[in-house]
Amino acid sequence: MANNVTPLSDREERLLGALAHGSVIGQGIGILVGVVLYVTQRDRSRRVAFQALQAAVYQFVGLLLTLGLWLVWGIVHGISYIPLFQNPEAFEDAPPPLFIISLVGMAVPLAVMVLWGLYGLWGALQTLRGRDFRYPVIGRLVG
Repeated sequence: MANNVTPLSDREERLLGALAHGSVIGQGIGILVGVVLYVTQRDRSRRVAFQALQAAVYQFVGLLLTLGLWLVWGIVHGISYIPLFQNPEAFEDAPPPLFIISLVGMAVPLAVMVLWGLYGLWGALQTLRGRDFRYPVIGRLVG
């Protein structure tokens, strides 16, 4: 730490660390929160810097994962329309099975988004309680 920088209190560290993790509810904006906290607080608190960087990376990975899942779902869903366009009369009573599967498959990216967000909120709660929180893989890579 530089000599002219005032270190953060324990309470401030806990609040800022929790803010970094809790910003997961902001989707992509949460990544910016983590980065801004890392850049602005790294000289004042190694603890906040670690939690903020870890949260930003976690949220970035989550964003990529969910975007990838939504892309795959969109492709499968789009493909499910092909039988409808080729032979609409064959599906007057019921849609093609792949269409139903694709609609049910929409639950996968939704579930990942919800679970990813809940785990980030768990990190916020643990950090707010003053515990050293680490995401399983990301915590080791960032630390």
